[in-house]
Amino acid sequence: MYRTRLLPVLTLSAGLAMPALTVRADALISGTPPTLTSQPSRPDQDGIVRGQAALRMKHFDQAERAFGEAYELNPRSVEAMLGLAAATQAQGKTRLARDWMSSAVAMAPGQANVLQAQARLLTEQGLLPEAERSYQAAIASHPGLVPLKLDLATLYLEKLGKPGQAVDLLREVVRQNPEMVAAQLGLGMALSADGRFDEAGRALEDAARRDPGNAAAHHALGVVSLKQGQAERALASFDKALSLRKDFPNAVLARADALQMLGRHEQAIEGYRRAATLLPQSALPHLQRGRALERMEKLAEAEAAYREGLKVAPNDPRLSNNLAYLLANRRLRLDEALSLARQAVARDPRRAAYYDTLGVVLQLNGDEAGARQAFEKGLTLEPANGTLRQRLAQAAVPTAIKTSTAQAPAAAPSRPAPVAAVAAPPVAQAAAPAADAGKLVAGRLEAWRLAWEAKDSGRYLSFYAGAFEPAGNKSRAAWESDRRAKLAKKGDIKVQVGAPSVKVDGEVVRVSFEQRYQSGNYSDVVQKQLEWVKEGGDWKIRREAQL
Repeated sequence: MYRTRLLPVLTLSAGLAMPALTVRADALISGTPPTLTSQPSRPDQDGIVRGQAALRMKHFDQAERAFGEAYELNPRSVEAMLGLAAATQAQGKTRLARDWMSSAVAMAPGQANVLQAQARLLTEQGLLPEAERSYQAAIASHPGLVPLKLDLATLYLEKLGKPGQAVDLLREVVRQNPEMVAAQLGLGMALSADGRFDEAGRALEDAARRDPGNAAAHHALGVVSLKQGQAERALASFDKALSLRKDFPNAVLARADALQMLGRHEQAIEGYRRAATLLPQSALPHLQRGRALERMEKLAEAEAAYREGLKVAPNDPRLSNNLAYLLANRRLRLDEALSLARQAVARDPRRAAYYDTLGVVLQLNGDEAGARQAFEKGLTLEPANGTLRQRLAQAAVPTAIKTSTAQAPAAAPSRPAPVAAVAAPPVAQAAAPAADAGKLVAGRLEAWRLAWEAKDSGRYLSFYAGAFEPAGNKSRAAWESDRRAKLAKKGDIKVQVGAPSVKVDGEVVRVSFEQRYQSGNYSDVVQKQLEWVKEGGDWKIRREAQL
């Protein structure tokens, strides 16, 4: 009777000759059983065949019993050990799976595909440094085996965040196998992940030229174009990919990103909806749809999109963070917003933006000390984060003159992006002494800057008085339309306000400062003055001028 107990790692006696085994360990961990190619008369054959059938049917407990029976009949069966590793891993018996895999490696020392199966098991269990070392050992023993190098390159690219090392491996594979389209495609993707877009484009164009019907190559080309801000070109590549493979989920999703970049918001949202049906377990279509709806100021619909995403991926910190931001921005269900913000931080404690959101929500819930702690924690992660520094400084200002802000990531398919800011509602006050008026306007200036940096057009425009007259004889309507269009453009902006000087003159407050503006393709430094007046119980901008 097979016993599911911890087994010692098997070792070979000195001089014991092992038969040459061919075991398909490459798909073992994904549930596909190894292929038995040794002699049919072996006593373990029946158990292995039954175990393979049970694995295919996902009857993992039955598979474990069948492979266990095969092992009892032939304790040297590598196929049985690999099957037991697969079956126990599928049942969450991770330690036992590793022990069985170690036994297989010991029984067939240096066999490349067994080492590969071990590395894949370690990868699946999240033991990434161990998986890397296992692949490196296998490649050192078998330097000519391309599948090992492709696997390690994938590990570098998708799990370890080492695109440069993936590039080096794949260049080597391409040099040795110039006709291998898969390697050329992988090289292009690795170069793109490493930020080397021109090289990536050339590699991917070569892959597409060698295999014109390869939808993945056209999709990857589109992703590179998208990263370069070439939305029209990206859209053409995605359309080509989808003409070759109609329901290509990643191409559908990326195409929606391209439409969003082009300002075709309604089409983008429909694309995200379709992507959600094709990727039913993915949070990303819901996340991107929510972000798009926010940009269209359809906040209730954005909230619904984030909530749909949380049903699919309840542990995704991006969704929790963005929903917390949205609720805080709308001053709705602040208790829930706080819970969501805390969840985001707990699930990804390395993201400074999440601490920013938490700090803002804590402020809105009246926990000033907790807010300061959150901002301080964010700054330990990103010491150069100017927004967090200003948040922390602002947290020391008396509550009555403070404007709270929050952050949420902007749309970016390949990496975490700078976050959007939310300003708290202005505090209406009766006529104040000059000193108090100056402090109030200083707080409003910071909120104005953050709304601009967040590209929150509705909030940004709310800072301008009804009597505001744009420069250059432009009408108010034309000026607002122009500002909305600029804020809707793809890409992040940075706005810095240096050393503001405040002068109170009766009912008018003039603030002079150095303004530093930076976007993806433009930057400037100007001296600016904003003239603020009371309107509806709040301070608003009546005049804006460069000095």
